[in-house]
Amino acid sequence: MTDGARLVTDFESSINAVRAVSGFLEGEGHAAMGTGPSSEGLAGVAASLPEGARAKAFEWAGRAEALSPTKLGDIRADTIDQWVVDQYSKDDAEGRPQQFPVIVVGAVSGAAFFLSAALGAPYLPQTTLVSLADGDTHPDDIAGAMEAWAPAARQIAAQNPRVTVHHMHDPAQDRPMMQQAAFFRLKRQELGPVYEQFIRTHLAPDGVLLTLESTRTWRATETGQRSYFQFGCLGGLPEEEYTAGSERVAEFLADQGSERRSWSPPEPTTRTPDGEWGTAPALTEDVDRFAQQAGLRRRRLYTNEPQDSSAFVAELYRDWYDRLGDGGHRMLAQMYTHVDPYWTLATRSVPFWNRFHKQPSFDVFSEYLETAEPYREIFVSLFAHGVRSPALVSPEEWERLAAEHVQERAEVIGVDWDAYPMDTGAPFRYQEAMKKIAEHRDIPDPLSIEEVDAFAEQYGILTEGPSLPEHHDDVEGHGIRNPIAWVQA
Repeated sequence: MTDGARLVTDFESSINAVRAVSGFLEGEGHAAMGTGPSSEGLAGVAASLPEGARAKAFEWAGRAEALSPTKLGDIRADTIDQWVVDQYSKDDAEGRPQQFPVIVVGAVSGAAFFLSAALGAPYLPQTTLVSLADGDTHPDDIAGAMEAWAPAARQIAAQNPRVTVHHMHDPAQDRPMMQQAAFFRLKRQELGPVYEQFIRTHLAPDGVLLTLESTRTWRATETGQRSYFQFGCLGGLPEEEYTAGSERVAEFLADQGSERRSWSPPEPTTRTPDGEWGTAPALTEDVDRFAQQAGLRRRRLYTNEPQDSSAFVAELYRDWYDRLGDGGHRMLAQMYTHVDPYWTLATRSVPFWNRFHKQPSFDVFSEYLETAEPYREIFVSLFAHGVRSPALVSPEEWERLAAEHVQERAEVIGVDWDAYPMDTGAPFRYQEAMKKIAEHRDIPDPLSIEEVDAFAEQYGILTEGPSLPEHHDDVEGHGIRNPIAWVQA
């Protein structure tokens, strides 16, 4: 059987959250998304390649992560879960299993990275990505991709009765990576035996199970029992534009050398929790069941969009630093998987997590800066995904926004502006850039759940029960900051 480390796709958001948080708990940073060295020299060599070679490098990075279709039968959620918990299953100095006051479960977001780190808590993802090698399906043949891979999605679902399988196909945001791969997200509907045993062993007596939940949904086409095809994903385009087309979609396809000027997706038959970001309500119900049976306390951080919790987490860190006497005057805005909780805390920086480098995320960040107390310094680390896709916001615009809301210094760090967004050196560069923004300090003791409770009440989001509706994109795709709730149960 293929082991969990090979099954997971390393550049994916949830797996990076596991790597970043587990590394932080071990006193380490998150270099090259946890899979390679942090090296300015290597970054410079990678970014200096001709543009065509850099574009090809993104394509082959996707292929390198993909399993051979002959390994389809090896894809097991339990195997992946075992890899996840192995990242945290350490013994203490006396040889006993290490215990944590909080364990975090659920949908990935900036809270998975930075709230988990603040609490000193392991993060167990609801959703993980596996990819299969595919050199035959054209990115713009949407119906063909669904038909070609529906049998595989059905097989993965049949092998894993406690997950839903979401075949995600986005020829705008994921185009370079999907030239040689097909992407399948496994969304857990239950904790499962591996997560349950980890919680029993590693959650301290009177500990807290915290779930991260997002109501984000997306239109989908059902392809079998618990298997779905999702065309498009959260990025720069709203759902409607993927289907209806637009002038900028036509321009993008022309720029990519495609024969098409719009996409013709299969008819959606349902809405499901977004494949990458949305929460399956069944998992929350299962966590509640398990917690009640085990006599565990519960907390829930409940949001619409994944980036909605970023302002709350930023202000939580700011309050924490203020109580430590460190002020919280420096912001380190981080993006997608180019994050590092260790160096965020070591430089006493306030994290603001941007989901992606597109206009909707830019608008949410802008709204926060317009309402927050000004920072003395703002550093923005950008993610590079290898294609000039619609609604891309340039490094110049990100730096200009930061400069409008800063007292002393604003800078975009970690990317080569000339190579961006096809900056193949960015994964090797971002950590080194973060290390240099300020002197290094000791990592403070983690926050208690009661301290987060108190701040949530001060912030105005403490409640006894969530009431946020199912959420999907507005037609225009504006980045609206939606409500969040901290549920004390």
